[in-house]
Amino acid sequence: MPAYNLGLRFEEIVKTSPSAPALLCEGRIYEFQTLNIMANRLARWLGGRGVEAGQVVCIELPKMVEAYALALACLKIGAPYAFLDTAAPAERARRMLGRCAPVLIVSTREGDGTRVVIGDEPARARLHEELAGFASDDMPETRAITGADPAYVMFTSGSTGEPKGAVIPHQGVLHLADWARSDLHIGPGERLTNVNPIYFDNSVLDIYAGLLNGAAIVALDALKGRRPADLVEEITRAGCTFFFAVPTLFMYLDSMNLLTPDRLPGVKRFMFGGEGFPLARLRRFFTAFAGKAQLVNCYGPTETSCICSGFEITADVFETADGLPPLGRLNPNFSYRILDDELKVVAPGDVGELWLGGPCVGLGYINNAEETARRFRQDPVTGGHRAVLYRTGDLVESDARTGVLRFRGRADNQVKLNGYRIELEEIDHAIASHPDVTRALTVVFRDGAGPGRLVAAYSGADLPEADLLAHCKARLPGYMVPSRFVRLEAMPTNANGKADRRAVAELLGPGHALAKAS
Repeated sequence: MPAYNLGLRFEEIVKTSPSAPALLCEGRIYEFQTLNIMANRLARWLGGRGVEAGQVVCIELPKMVEAYALALACLKIGAPYAFLDTAAPAERARRMLGRCAPVLIVSTREGDGTRVVIGDEPARARLHEELAGFASDDMPETRAITGADPAYVMFTSGSTGEPKGAVIPHQGVLHLADWARSDLHIGPGERLTNVNPIYFDNSVLDIYAGLLNGAAIVALDALKGRRPADLVEEITRAGCTFFFAVPTLFMYLDSMNLLTPDRLPGVKRFMFGGEGFPLARLRRFFTAFAGKAQLVNCYGPTETSCICSGFEITADVFETADGLPPLGRLNPNFSYRILDDELKVVAPGDVGELWLGGPCVGLGYINNAEETARRFRQDPVTGGHRAVLYRTGDLVESDARTGVLRFRGRADNQVKLNGYRIELEEIDHAIASHPDVTRALTVVFRDGAGPGRLVAAYSGADLPEADLLAHCKARLPGYMVPSRFVRLEAMPTNANGKADRRAVAELLGPGHALAKAS
């Protein structure tokens, strides 16, 4: 019988390849068997501290072996875990903990709530001394966990800025791992980068596409505080074959002349997602690695188990006026609707909001019934039986012939200006289609009681404003052409490495009220 939860799936891999490398972390290589023993002992340690199935454990740790093993331990006893950012502002951390109501917090820092602090080497050593007293074999309790049970809680801020904890079931991640094996060809012998922060949903693919398919994951620090060349050298030294990150990171490495086959000779597949990759910059990436590595654009909200589509980049992708690559067709086990403002199905080729269904859809937001009811909705087209869809807020268009989805903006980045409804991403995409622009983000400022105005920030070559105006006027109606263009050396990013529209608004217009930004 196939494994029906993540703990059992991991144990199957351990039995198959006990001595294969599972995790490269802090200069050490941990084999599958070693990681499993640590997870089993931590599972019993958690139980000894009163943790029961269904109760949340918050893991506020950097990329250390205990963080990965604790996540596996929680999966084995049916206690959903939540990775938290160790550098999160105290107020945001407090709000996330308030939502989770964790029974236990394992952290590197002191704070409120029942917690175990392992902030230095002596504390880590004491923890491992304690763990040595627990049995190391697999636990029978793991078999009681179903695929519909919660596996983890992943926080996302959304358009409101209020942290929302998406609850993801075991079955969603199992489907993700199966897709990674069949479509991305991840399996034994592969080594996946874990550059993505572990509290960011892209890391779900890093960790489970690797561990649940017999591949190794390489825990890597983010760029902050280190030379980008050091990151690239570490990826090569570790023998990484698969590199997944947000486009902003790849574009940054490209700007430093580090995104080349001679710098990353072992990487055979690159994947990017979490934000759009402007085609003007993607062309450089593709050209550099053509015939040497596969490039895949992926898409998926946090609320649907990380990834729901992937699209391989080929030369014909660049034969379009679009500013971004296609999202592709949905992965197996996903269903969807594309609906208009009246919740009616749009005609093929028309733009509408994407609603996602299937076993990978999350269970809602933890302790947040209002947001759950707003986003996780009964399929408005199906009234005869229960069919819950996740309302993504993403505007897409489906190719009538191929079924390939193309991103067309965000419903919650829609603004009304001078009577017109405007999608900010449509303006971003138009600007980013300029061959000398690497990234663009548009914001709206309200000047007192006067009309709002569009201001666009961009990175890339220093261009005359007249050139950008002409470029936009050729692609956008007059009411969507920004009144001002500001070049930034580097586009601000958030903690997950994505380009940050809110930060751009604060940078360009201190004291102004931002109408819409996310």
